[in-house]
Formats: sequence, C-alpha cells, structure tokens
Amino acid sequence: MFAVEVLKTGFVAGLRSVLSIALVLFPLLIALELATEFGWLEKAAEQMARFCQPLGLPSQAALPLVAGLLIGFTYSAGVILASVKEGDWSEWELTQLWIFLGLTHALIEDTAIFAAMGLPVLALLAVRLVPTIIIILGLNHLFVWRKDRQ
Repeated sequence: MFAVEVLKTGFVAGLRSVLSIALVLFPLLIALELATEFGWLEKAAEQMARFCQPLGLPSQAALPLVAGLLIGFTYSAGVILASVKEGDWSEWELTQLWIFLGLTHALIEDTAIFAAMGLPVLALLAVRLVPTIIIILGLNHLFVWRKDRQ
C-alpha cells in the first residue's frame, strides 16, 4: 500500500512540474515565432550588438546570441548556423560565441521556468551571467596577450 501511495504522490508532483514548465515554455516558443515573423528578433539583435564589442565579440554575433539566450541551442540552431554561415567569422570569434552560448544558452527560458518554481530571478540571472562575462573577458585578455607575444 505504501509503494502505491508513493507512486501516486510522485506522479502527481511530476505532472504538476511538467504543467508548470509547459505554461512557461509554450508562450516563450510562440513569442519566439512571432518575434521571428515580425522582425523583432533582428531588432533585439541590433540592441544586443552594442554589448558584443565590450565582450570582444563581433557585432555579427548579436543575432545568434539573442536566439541562443532566449531559447538555447535546440530551437535556435537554425538561426545560429545561418548567421555563422553568412558571416565572416574568425576561428577565435566562433570559439567565443560557442563558449558564451554554452554557458548561457536558454538563459531567458531557464530563468522563466525556475522563476515559475519560486526561485529569485535576479539571482538566477547573476549566477549565469556574471561568471560567463568574467570567463569571456579573461579569455579575450589571454588571447590578446598571446597574440601580442607572437
């Protein structure tokens, strides 16, 4: 009898979690489709381009960053790959892009999901963004230092 009660409780809790994730994820995916269709994604990329330069990323990294930060690699892979194919990227710029996205992919989606579960939004963002920015700036410094020594 105890095992049945545990299974029932686990099933109900799991179902609630899936539903709360779906309530966040579905609107995000719909918003992404609308943003792509109406050109909002490109407008967001124009705004993001201002933040690329201080991080040592090329301005062409803005669109892949917006797509990757919103919903991660899985759903934005087409946007990311198309931008990379269309642009003139150095090996270092691509490496930086993938490191940055690897550390922060789905930042908005994940934060929304965890916030729906009651976690603090600013703390979630800080825990992922601050170390990523420190790592990218550190790698840029190391790359420039090594390049200057050659």
